[in-house]
Amino acid sequence: RDGRAYSYARLLRERYKFTGELRAVGDVLLEQLHYMHRVGFNSFNLDSEQPLEEWKTAVGEFTVWYQPTADGRPTATELRH
Repeated sequence: RDGRAYSYARLLRERYKFTGELRAVGDVLLEQLHYMHRVGFNSFNLDSEQPLEEWKTAVGEFTVWYQPTADGRPTATELRH
Protein backbone atom coordinates (compact mmCIF):
# COMPACT_ATOMS: atom_id res chain seq x y z
CA ARG A 1 0.00 0.00 0.00
CA ASP A 2 2.99 2.28 -0.22
CA GLY A 3 2.77 2.86 -3.97
CA ARG A 4 5.87 0.99 -5.11
CA ALA A 5 3.85 -1.43 -7.23
CA TYR A 6 2.40 1.52 -9.17
CA SER A 7 5.88 2.88 -9.84
CA TYR A 8 7.26 -0.51 -10.86
CA ALA A 9 4.35 -1.15 -13.22
CA ARG A 10 4.78 2.21 -14.92
CA LEU A 11 8.55 1.74 -15.28
CA LEU A 12 8.08 -1.70 -16.77
CA ARG A 13 5.59 -0.37 -19.33
CA GLU A 14 7.23 2.94 -20.24
CA ARG A 15 10.97 2.58 -19.75
CA TYR A 16 11.43 -1.12 -20.47
CA LYS A 17 8.56 -1.46 -22.99
CA PHE A 18 7.23 -4.58 -21.28
CA THR A 19 4.07 -5.74 -23.05
CA GLY A 20 3.32 -8.93 -21.13
CA GLU A 21 0.92 -9.58 -18.30
CA LEU A 22 1.31 -7.52 -15.12
CA ARG A 23 -0.80 -9.20 -12.46
CA ALA A 24 -1.78 -7.55 -9.19
CA VAL A 25 -2.10 -10.07 -6.36
CA GLY A 26 -2.75 -9.75 -2.67
CA ASP A 27 -4.92 -7.03 -1.19
CA VAL A 28 -6.34 -5.52 -4.39
CA LEU A 29 -8.90 -2.89 -3.40
CA LEU A 30 -11.84 -1.88 -5.57
CA GLU A 31 -11.11 1.83 -5.13
CA GLN A 32 -7.53 1.33 -6.36
CA LEU A 33 -8.33 -0.82 -9.38
CA HIS A 34 -8.77 2.09 -11.78
CA TYR A 35 -5.39 3.55 -10.86
CA MET A 36 -3.66 0.17 -11.11
CA HIS A 37 -5.07 -0.26 -14.60
CA ARG A 38 -3.85 3.22 -15.60
CA VAL A 39 -0.23 2.51 -14.65
CA GLY A 40 -0.09 -0.77 -16.52
CA PHE A 41 -1.61 -3.63 -14.57
CA ASN A 42 -3.72 -5.73 -16.92
CA SER A 43 -4.48 -8.75 -14.75
CA PHE A 44 -5.86 -8.90 -11.23
CA ASN A 45 -6.12 -11.74 -8.74
CA LEU A 46 -9.32 -10.70 -6.98
CA ASP A 47 -10.00 -12.28 -3.62
CA SER A 48 -13.14 -10.36 -2.80
CA GLU A 49 -16.81 -10.82 -2.07
CA GLN A 50 -17.74 -7.92 -4.34
CA PRO A 51 -19.49 -8.88 -7.59
CA LEU A 52 -17.36 -9.00 -10.73
CA GLU A 53 -19.57 -6.34 -12.36
CA GLU A 54 -18.48 -3.80 -9.73
CA TRP A 55 -14.84 -4.49 -10.61
CA LYS A 56 -15.54 -4.03 -14.32
CA THR A 57 -17.31 -0.74 -13.63
CA ALA A 58 -14.41 0.53 -11.51
CA VAL A 59 -11.95 0.30 -14.40
CA GLY A 60 -13.99 2.71 -16.54
CA GLU A 61 -15.12 4.99 -13.72
CA PHE A 62 -13.13 8.02 -14.88
CA THR A 63 -12.85 9.40 -18.41
CA VAL A 64 -10.54 12.42 -17.94
CA TRP A 65 -7.14 12.46 -16.22
CA TYR A 66 -4.67 15.14 -15.16
CA GLN A 67 -1.51 13.02 -15.15
CA PRO A 68 -0.06 10.99 -18.02
CA THR A 69 0.44 7.28 -17.42
CA ALA A 70 1.43 4.10 -19.19
CA ASP A 71 -1.87 3.63 -21.02
CA GLY A 72 -1.11 6.55 -23.35
CA ARG A 73 -4.52 8.20 -23.18
CA PRO A 74 -4.50 12.02 -23.41
CA THR A 75 -4.61 14.14 -20.26
CA ALA A 76 -7.18 16.87 -19.55
CA THR A 77 -4.65 19.51 -20.61
CA GLU A 78 -3.99 17.77 -23.92
CA LEU A 79 -7.70 17.50 -24.60
CA ARG A 80 -8.18 21.23 -24.03
CA HIS A 81 -5.56 22.30 -26.56
